[in-house]
Amino acid sequence: ALEQMLYNHKSPQLFTVTPQFGDEKFSLQAKLSFRTNPDGSYSLVPHFIRNEPQLDQEFKGYTFTKEDKAELHKTGNLGKVVDLADPKTGEIQKCLVSIDKLTNEIEAMPVNKIYIKPKVANIDLDMKAIGVLKNGGLIREQHIELPNGAKFTADLQYSASKRDIVFVNSDLYRHNQAQEKGEQQQARDTWHNADGSLKRLERWCKIPLNEQQQADYLAGKKVLVGEGKDRFGNDCTIYFQYDPKKGQPETTRVYPDRNKVVGVAEESKTQMAVNNDGKTNEATKNMKEPLQRGQAAPKDDNQQHQQKKPKGPKI
Repeated sequence: ALEQMLYNHKSPQLFTVTPQFGDEKFSLQAKLSFRTNPDGSYSLVPHFIRNEPQLDQEFKGYTFTKEDKAELHKTGNLGKVVDLADPKTGEIQKCLVSIDKLTNEIEAMPVNKIYIKPKVANIDLDMKAIGVLKNGGLIREQHIELPNGAKFTADLQYSASKRDIVFVNSDLYRHNQAQEKGEQQQARDTWHNADGSLKRLERWCKIPLNEQQQADYLAGKKVLVGEGKDRFGNDCTIYFQYDPKKGQPETTRVYPDRNKVVGVAEESKTQMAVNNDGKTNEATKNMKEPLQRGQAAPKDDNQQHQQKKPKGPKI
């Protein structure tokens, strides 16, 4: 995967990434790639799975026709060169367009950056054939023999998503396409197994679940997870239960005294005002370190010394 990514490709397979929203983490599947930043450094970019390719929306200034959509659904490739606008510079480039079969992401490849090897599997390509492929065309009914011994007949076409020649309109392609679709549906569903049953969860809100809690969740029961805190630091009792309408588990938090819970816990209000809002009070205005949770005054001799007003210069 790393070798592919170093050549400006996406990883060929999906990886599990765990973005965090508030105090909860979610496991999602994504392909990965590198992005070059203006300062020359690199960032890792996730390409999450989409429910379907956004073919009804304009793509880099191009609107897909009914025929375009049919071709993309059939082979994954547009099959022709189109003019697309570079999103950074606005420059118009002649490109091939394809759909990533695992993520449903629409991708483009400028024709002037396409490199096609002179041999694909056992097929030798002359300059005329390479020219056809660079323009999105098909080299039809080629008798393919793979190094593993597999033999089949297929058309050759360039994929902007894979940055390589792919086999289309063959029994092997249709088999792979069905397999990829099954993998895509399974990867998209975080909460269910391939057979539609609920996945067993070992933790919720960072709290480990015992065997009984896991069994109760799988049975559709409301599960008492334990005592925890919400994103504002308030103490609460956490429950969760699978919601069949939403197709995912939902969290419920019960507070000891709900009327006292308004945004930030009372004990943390001074800390929030000083550290986040830049406010001061007489007890902490000269301190250099950020306040800790529940702190409203100097915590030790060092901070007490910082808080003393400095004397003026000697004359």
